Amino acid sequence: MGSTIVFVGGGPKTTGILLSLAASLRQDSSRGGPLDIHVIDPYRVGGGRIWRHEQSPTLWMNSVARDVTIFPDSDASLSAAPVTGPDLATWVAGEGREELERRGLGPDADRLTPTSFAPRQVQAAYLAWAFDRAIAHMPENVRVHVHRSTASRIVPSQGRRRVVLDGSAGEDEIIADVVVLAQGFIEIMDDPDTTAMKSAAERHGLTYIAPGYTADVDLSSLLPGQDVLVRGFGLAFVDAMMMLTEDRGGVFRGKGKETRYVPSGREPVLWVGSRRGVPYRSKLGYLPEGMRVGPTRYMTRDNAASLAGERDAGAEAALSVQDDIMPLVDMELFVAHYSELAYRHSERVGFGIEDVRDKGDEWCAVFLEGRTEDAAAARAATDEWARDRTPDPRDHYDLGTIDRPLRGMEFGSLTDVENTVAQHVRQDIDRAADPAWSQDSARFHALVGAYYVVRELVSQGAFSAEDRIQNFDAGFHGLFSYIASGPPPQRLENLLALHRAGLVRFLGPDTEVGLRHGRFETTAGSCPETVSAPSLFDARLARISAERAKDELLRDLIDRGELRLENSGGAAAKFLIDATNRALDASGAPQDDLLMVGPSVAGSVEEAFTRPGTDAHVFRDNERLAQRLLAAVQLESPAGVS
Repeated sequence: MGSTIVFVGGGPKTTGILLSLAASLRQDSSRGGPLDIHVIDPYRVGGGRIWRHEQSPTLWMNSVARDVTIFPDSDASLSAAPVTGPDLATWVAGEGREELERRGLGPDADRLTPTSFAPRQVQAAYLAWAFDRAIAHMPENVRVHVHRSTASRIVPSQGRRRVVLDGSAGEDEIIADVVVLAQGFIEIMDDPDTTAMKSAAERHGLTYIAPGYTADVDLSSLLPGQDVLVRGFGLAFVDAMMMLTEDRGGVFRGKGKETRYVPSGREPVLWVGSRRGVPYRSKLGYLPEGMRVGPTRYMTRDNAASLAGERDAGAEAALSVQDDIMPLVDMELFVAHYSELAYRHSERVGFGIEDVRDKGDEWCAVFLEGRTEDAAAARAATDEWARDRTPDPRDHYDLGTIDRPLRGMEFGSLTDVENTVAQHVRQDIDRAADPAWSQDSARFHALVGAYYVVRELVSQGAFSAEDRIQNFDAGFHGLFSYIASGPPPQRLENLLALHRAGLVRFLGPDTEVGLRHGRFETTAGSCPETVSAPSLFDARLARISAERAKDELLRDLIDRGELRLENSGGAAAKFLIDATNRALDASGAPQDDLLMVGPSVAGSVEEAFTRPGTDAHVFRDNERLAQRLLAAVQLESPAGVS
């Protein structure tokens, strides 16, 4: 009798694990016994729901094609020789061309270069191909079965697991030795604020659109010419902006500063505001020679371990995001910024690279010794030292200003707000395209490297649930997304074109929305004018909450005590797993036959694909999960699990 593994969810994370399973199985051909792998997903496997083909072609990726891969590098830090493959750009130009033509995406392939931002439909094809590549590399004793269905229940069955399929064609259940829950971004029941907004909208005959994945949100209730207040200025807004303009028949003419918009007459008027009051930073349009994501200097695992060693052994968590991590990240960016100026633009500064690094090292030594007041004074002195030797204020580094470019500003009118935001976006686009400001690129690459390290610490449970939610999820991760995960420059040019056409208006920073006189109305501390409208759109993903998961399967497992939630995460608590991704039951015991991965799982590595050449942690995580699965079905000894 053979063994059976079931994956609930067939998106990129499952695809990555299957690539690692294929590599681990082929490393040792002596592993015997047939193995059946079942992948259950109502959408096509590889991309799953988020990366499905059936979404608007105006929705683009926010990374250039050369920076996207789901395959490990050949020299990755793995125990088994990996199943390698091309990055997205290489695939489009080579092996993927035929598949893209078949999907009607040939024109996209013609236009795509390594520095292009691919439509998500192209990524869907790439991920489907990667799934097929994983299957093709499985040994002969492994059979993979794909079910275009939904798993509705998982129940114990004579020492195994019975997975019940909903609406399947002829197959009602699968008996599994181990099940992996890999549903990705799960749907969330409304929180109290959303419930209150929906109730108020219904009472007053208003339109309210709650947070959700933009491609799945019904925007048809936002009527032509109607004023719509929008909360959120990130990527969800950019997607919605395109769906409400170009997807409604409008046309963008020209490129760059010459971009203009020809309306169809079906567009609403979007009044957008947020905490920052500006969109995410434009993706950089250049790559200086030699620039890459390299080893970090201050935000390192060794420094984190040193700080953790100073903590009380009885404390809930070893590290603090605000007290331990952010100072190291800040210095990482400081040194990257000024080192790049000294290296490529030495005429603009009065110091050399080693001078900057010496200053950073001196501060770090004081910080790691735990001398808080001395470290704060040294940090201020370091800033002063750099500013005094850098005449142009545009070359100064200040993380607070980068994060909140409009902080402290007061506006006399909405016209002032709109002019300021438009000017900021214009300057951001121009600077992001000009290698004369390559210190921005150095900061970007340093931030990506630091983020990889901190993400690994998060997955290892180095922070308390409360600290992770408040200061990583809503803090550092938000900062990272704002700086490093911004939209393509052309999408910001589209934004300015729509603003010039009067179809996107800017509300500025610290925008709040309430109800007044039967309409939604804004308030902002920086501007006395208000805007009222009959519609409100929350352009963002709902905050993850395991407790409010809509998924029928997850709800049943919670009710039967087979899943445990964080007890200090409040409304944003996640599901708990052990160090090998085994789901914890209500008593806290790990379950060998039930694993969990994904954004709703505390300690799970969320990333599924990454940049080539970075030896990213996601690949080691996938290999560890593959080994855990093989141990669970006894195709590898438990001692092999890392």
